[in-house]
Amino acid sequence: MAQKTKIGRRVGGWLYLHRSGVELLPAEDAERLAQVAAQHSDTAWNLCKISKDKISLLHYEDFETSGFPALLHSITFDLATQTSKAIDYSKRENPPILHRKELLLPDDAPNIPMYAALTKAAEEAGLFAKPAGIGTRKAWNKRIADAGLKLDGHQLLTSR
Repeated sequence: MAQKTKIGRRVGGWLYLHRSGVELLPAEDAERLAQVAAQHSDTAWNLCKISKDKISLLHYEDFETSGFPALLHSITFDLATQTSKAIDYSKRENPPILHRKELLLPDDAPNIPMYAALTKAAEEAGLFAKPAGIGTRKAWNKRIADAGLKLDGHQLLTSR
């Protein structure tokens, strides 16, 4: 099960993993994910979110180029009830965003150093000191601005 694997990032009972790392999943999780992805073959996704009883396919904007990409779409499949729920975030003014992208990738992913450097800069600036309320674009941008910084791709620059 996803709780026993050492890949991806765990938040609560969920394992988050970039699509490029799905071949590293334990066989049971890989099979469950493949079944859900096949049922939703018309759904674009670049991250998966796996728990014991649910699997989500998540599509984030510009994963490679955006420092903290916004969630555009999600579809969550309940394995017990065999039902799914889709949410479109693409037109929301304040969508959820993604932090710590380097933790979602396989160890050999070439962009890990760049993503990790951004995370380190955010940590050093104290942006993660109070994690409550930083999960949306507006709140995160405010936190960055309040620290006297601005985001430029994968760099935090002084704005003053």
